[in-house]
Amino acid sequence: MAPEDEIVSERQLMGNELPEKTLNLTFDDGPGERTKELAEFLAAEGIKATFYINGMKVPGRQAHIDAIVNRGHLLANHTQNHKQLTRLSSTQLIKEVSDTDAIIAAAQPDGPWLIRAPFGAWNGTVARSINGTPMKKYVGSVFWDVGGALTDTAAADWDCWGKGVSVQRCGDLYLNEIRKKKRGIVLMHDIHNKTVDMVKAIIPKLKEENFRFVQATDVPSIQRAMGAAPSNADECSSSTLGRSVAENVCVQSRSDEKWYRCLDSEWVASTGAADTRCTERIGL
Repeated sequence: MAPEDEIVSERQLMGNELPEKTLNLTFDDGPGERTKELAEFLAAEGIKATFYINGMKVPGRQAHIDAIVNRGHLLANHTQNHKQLTRLSSTQLIKEVSDTDAIIAAAQPDGPWLIRAPFGAWNGTVARSINGTPMKKYVGSVFWDVGGALTDTAAADWDCWGKGVSVQRCGDLYLNEIRKKKRGIVLMHDIHNKTVDMVKAIIPKLKEENFRFVQATDVPSIQRAMGAAPSNADECSSSTLGRSVAENVCVQSRSDEKWYRCLDSEWVASTGAADTRCTERIGL
């Protein structure tokens, strides 16, 4: 994962406002060898997921892309080569986004246009670079609520497989985190065969517990971002408020309940009530 100081949570879109027992399933880094199988399984279960693809994985796997779209799922942009955008020049990062955009536009010409930064590494510099080009049509970066770390009570599928955790155990950990949080955007990776097996194992259990599944465009923070007007250069875009705010306005983020202050079009940590530089404080 990217260093914590490169992950600006207030600028990323999360699913913690979804109704209780509501999930948005997302899959990164594909298409993989079994993505078509996964797309068909989910469709048969009445579930519409979001696939954040890497363009470099598409050659030779167009049938998987077609299956995603034809089965009612969404394609979304996870860049061409899965490089950390915060470490690239503006020219390089735009190419990372636009190369995969060409693939998505050919298969899903009417959008929606959603992006997830590799490693969750996203900041104001990246956002400004993208917003200065035709790629400004993209909404994001879309983060996640479930599936970010392997612990004793939660899981990240890629880390499970790298550390030899069984499919059953990894699935049980996902279920545990989902039950605890009750809602949210779930992160998984269809590039891994074991992830497909895990999904097939946990979906029936979630359905038995009356969890429902929605598309990314039903996530409130994403809906607000899709309807928001582009911000001015000296403003910060707030996913919590669904609008932009002026410099030195402080906002308490819904994603982590911490305070952030708008500075030079980016969010920086703030103490909120004790921050004398705040010209306005907007709390939860």
